[in-house]
Amino acid sequence: MNKLTVKSKKVLFNVSNLEKKHKIITYASLLFLTVSTYFLRSENQQVKIDYARLQEKSKSLKRNMIIFNRNYEDFPLPVWQKVKRGDKFIIQYINPEYVKKFGHIFNNDQYALIGKNNFEIFSKKIAQAYYENDVAVAITGIQIENIEDAIDKFGNIIKLKVIKWRDIKDNKDTLIYGMVKEIIPTKTKRS
Repeated sequence: MNKLTVKSKKVLFNVSNLEKKHKIITYASLLFLTVSTYFLRSENQQVKIDYARLQEKSKSLKRNMIIFNRNYEDFPLPVWQKVKRGDKFIIQYINPEYVKKFGHIFNNDQYALIGKNNFEIFSKKIAQAYYENDVAVAITGIQIENIEDAIDKFGNIIKLKVIKWRDIKDNKDTLIYGMVKEIIPTKTKRS
C-alpha cells in the first residue's frame, strides 16, 4: 500500500513538473477548444445556408400560390384562401383587391399574411368569429353568407358582408375561400 502511495505521488510530481515546464494541459485544452470552435463555426455556416435555402423555398411557394390563384388576381372584390391544418385555418392567398381594402393591417404586403392564421393577425374577438365561420363551412360544406367585423384604416370596427365556401383538393386539403361582397357603411350621427 505504501509503495502505491509513493508511486502515485511520483507520477503526480512528474505530471506537475511537465505542466510547469511545458504547459501541456493548457496547450491541450487550447487545442481542444480551437478544434471545437472550428467545427461549431462550420456547423453554424451550414445552418445559415440551410436557413437561406428555406427562405427562398418559402418565397417560391408563396409566389406559386399567386400563380395557382391567378383567376382571382384581377377580381374586383377582396378574396382570400385558407387551408385547414389540424384545427387551424392558415392563409394561403389574398388577392390584390384584398390588399387595397385591408392592407393597412399588414403593411400592404401581399405575402405578409401567407402562412399565418387569424389569431396571429386580428384581435381575439374578431379572429374567433372568423374561426367559427371557417369551421362551419369546413364541416358542413355549405356556402355561408354573413356579417363579420373588420378594422378600418383608422382603427374603427366596420361591418362586412362576407361569403365563404369550401373546396376539397385531392381528398386531403380542405380549402376555405372567402370574399367580401360589401363593406357596410357606418352610420354617423348628424349634427
